[in-house]
Amino acid sequence: MSIGDATTPVEQYPASCPASVGAKFPRALARCAGEHDHPTRPLRQTLSLGIKPAATWSSMDRHDIRDFMSEMTREISAEYQRLRERSKEDPGTAGGQGEETWARLLRSWLPAGYHVVTGGRIIDSKGETSPQVDVVVLDPSYPPGLLRLKYYLAPAVVAAFECKLSVTSAHIAKSVRTAALLERMMTDEGRRAGEFLYGLLAHSHTWRSLKSKPARSITNALDNANADVVHLPGEFIDVLCVADLYTWVGECVLIDDDVIEYGHFGPISGVFDDASPDTGDPVARMIAHILGRIGRNVNGIDQIAGYLHRIGAYGEGVGKTRNWMGLAKYQIPAYCTDNGLKKSAGH
Repeated sequence: MSIGDATTPVEQYPASCPASVGAKFPRALARCAGEHDHPTRPLRQTLSLGIKPAATWSSMDRHDIRDFMSEMTREISAEYQRLRERSKEDPGTAGGQGEETWARLLRSWLPAGYHVVTGGRIIDSKGETSPQVDVVVLDPSYPPGLLRLKYYLAPAVVAAFECKLSVTSAHIAKSVRTAALLERMMTDEGRRAGEFLYGLLAHSHTWRSLKSKPARSITNALDNANADVVHLPGEFIDVLCVADLYTWVGECVLIDDDVIEYGHFGPISGVFDDASPDTGDPVARMIAHILGRIGRNVNGIDQIAGYLHRIGAYGEGVGKTRNWMGLAKYQIPAYCTDNGLKKSAGH
């Protein structure tokens, strides 16, 4: 098994990979898979266990903040049943209520001043607009008088999200395409790669049969869509949260001066059939990741994100990574960290 080496693949998945990596390499990225060629640029695709968190959700004694965050997840799950029934009669209203749930959650965690709005499109300086987005986070500097227009100025959009009651493979593929499109829009507007955050937030999923493996299905859908659409590391979707299952997050590390490694890290059961039950809270993980990303440039938010990481909110993850070589500096995501020794800001 290669540790922290971007050039040495391992030929097969070691059966003991999850347990051995978790025990032996608490601060490293551990490769557990072979080489994969991308049609447009040199890279390797490997299977990597994410950096071990400071604490896991199940390893700590009772903690009031952890209990509060878990209650939020339970409330979203309970709401899903109500909205699911409502959607049979009035899908538009149910969808709108679902979007407002996520908007309300973000408002409760972001500092006062950020505008969290529902519905609309992002517009660039050439007048071109994005696909419809469900929830938008705007910088505190955003002019209040423009909020009612539902066309949001690209330079001031901090994050945007698509929201679904029950996520499908088609939803994931669409969100990955939108993430890449919006990232290109933002960089064309002069913003740094990776400065903008895009995600898919869902109450639940559609993989419900007894033989279904929802975590594996979502992991595969995400990997397949990425392979088809993503050409630069900043174009990946940043977060995919399924409130009653798990949250997949995008992480980027700078291996050396010209090698970037990026991957989505989700539940261990998304990759290994014999994995132990996944731990952690999906909504807590989503919040910790979003605050960590936004907090890179905002004093105070980064401290809150770091706190959530220390109490285990960020959790653990495993996923495929892709390496890019020879990128220009402006193509490297703003949140990319050095050599895999630390996580994105706040983690």
